[in-house]
Amino acid sequence: MRLWDETFPTAIMSFDLNTSVGDVAWAPYSSTVFAAVTDEGKVNVYDLHANKHEQLCEQKIVKKAKCTHVQFSARAPILLVGDSAGGVTSLKLSPNLRKITPIPVPVQKKVCCQAW
Repeated sequence: MRLWDETFPTAIMSFDLNTSVGDVAWAPYSSTVFAAVTDEGKVNVYDLHANKHEQLCEQKIVKKAKCTHVQFSARAPILLVGDSAGGVTSLKLSPNLRKITPIPVPVQKKVCCQAW
């Protein structure tokens, strides 16, 4: 799985899941959190702010079907996963996977002067 910036000719990041990826979705609450589902019936959740190289969570969802669709809820900490057998699995995200990514605040240099 590769992450692209449309202004660059090559991928900026890649992740090896050792299987085909069925779908990928970005979290609506964070620009660094996304989930990917695989043909092996697994969902993988990534947070690029926490770890740029490995998933934070990998969960086997179905045994005899392929995961084909993933979607974050816009209103609740829920991840929905659809599979090739027509099933839909609802997963409640751990509080650690629901953290809103803080917006970096520019650091202002403080200059202190003392006259003696």
